[in-house]
Amino acid sequence: MTALTTSYHLRPARGWLNDPNGMTRTDGRWHVFFQHNPTAPVHGQIAWGHASSDDLAHWEEHPVAFSPTPGGPDAFGCWSGVYVPGHDRPAVVYSGIADESSQSTVCLRWGSPDLLDWGAPIVVGTTPEANDIGIMRDPFVFEHEGRKLAVVGAGLRDGSPAVLLYDRSDELAWRYAGLLVDDDPVLRGAGTADIWECPQLFPLDGRWVLVVSIHDNDMLGEVVAAVGDLVPDGEGLRFVAESAHVLDDGTDCYAPQVSLADGEPLLVGWVRQEAQDPAVRDHAGCLTLPRRLQLVGGLVASRVDPGAAAALAGDVFPLGAGTTVLADRRWVVEVVGAGARLTHPTLGEVQLVPGSQLWVDGAVTELYRPSGVPGTWRHDEPWSLVVTSEGAVEAREVIPRVP
Repeated sequence: MTALTTSYHLRPARGWLNDPNGMTRTDGRWHVFFQHNPTAPVHGQIAWGHASSDDLAHWEEHPVAFSPTPGGPDAFGCWSGVYVPGHDRPAVVYSGIADESSQSTVCLRWGSPDLLDWGAPIVVGTTPEANDIGIMRDPFVFEHEGRKLAVVGAGLRDGSPAVLLYDRSDELAWRYAGLLVDDDPVLRGAGTADIWECPQLFPLDGRWVLVVSIHDNDMLGEVVAAVGDLVPDGEGLRFVAESAHVLDDGTDCYAPQVSLADGEPLLVGWVRQEAQDPAVRDHAGCLTLPRRLQLVGGLVASRVDPGAAAALAGDVFPLGAGTTVLADRRWVVEVVGAGARLTHPTLGEVQLVPGSQLWVDGAVTELYRPSGVPGTWRHDEPWSLVVTSEGAVEAREVIPRVP
């Protein structure tokens, strides 16, 4: 069975997509960059794709922002990174990969005011010699008590994960400031890893949240959110976790990015998909719906951005009791009563409690629960929605995005 191309999730017209990058809001318009191979639906020669939207729902794809520089520090790929605010012109930083070793430097590029044109890569950060660091990747910038800082995901030579801290007082020459976190028992207890990828560190409702994506022996695992505090550690900082939990309990959300560009944390993640045969399917991967974050009972809770939800969903139509195969559907289902569940021939069964929202887009399914912990799945075999009592659900058509 061949699943439909996703239509309202953000993806390029063709080629490969993985991690969202460089999210920002400029002149009332959101911009999202992403790791992208425009030539084939496989991971290789990663450039930065670019799309923008004024409502986080309907996206305009722009030309590739920038590509690997032959002979440069990103010759083997322009990997994950973020937008850098606070300068007189746009800037991004990212992991530049020079060769097949996957060792990286932090590269900075200056951009044009419309974010369409970008200069050559400038190396601003390198792997420290201290702390027995084996590999690093995925810079994320933030400020703390007036200091310009950054975190970078890492793996130590003993096979354990870490997050590194850098001082950005000189944006063109980052200074290593020590380990932000490495042996925190709460964070380590959330999942075995040899690298904590794509760290995101941000304030939320009076606490600090650290989000990491778990990489272990070349396998991509879950995304974990830890709630805690930043405490002084010499000239640096340490993150001390109070609690940690899975941010999304589906099988296919990874490497999310968080932006504070409009003051409220906005998260977008990669909906994973394996490489595809170009003769069969010319694309692979898409991004999740934009999610707003808040702390609820100690959990980092996610909900679909209300503006995006309103822009996408159409009128309510009746959906009675029975079993509905969700292939070829583009719906949002509101669960208003007991007696509804999802079933899947491979993934099993998921109960739908009242107050849940189910967003269906062909092969991609996102479930938003009242608890705030969503689930994201992408599978070519369709889910079935089983409704056992009248009035348990309401459905609305979702308006496809215009390519």
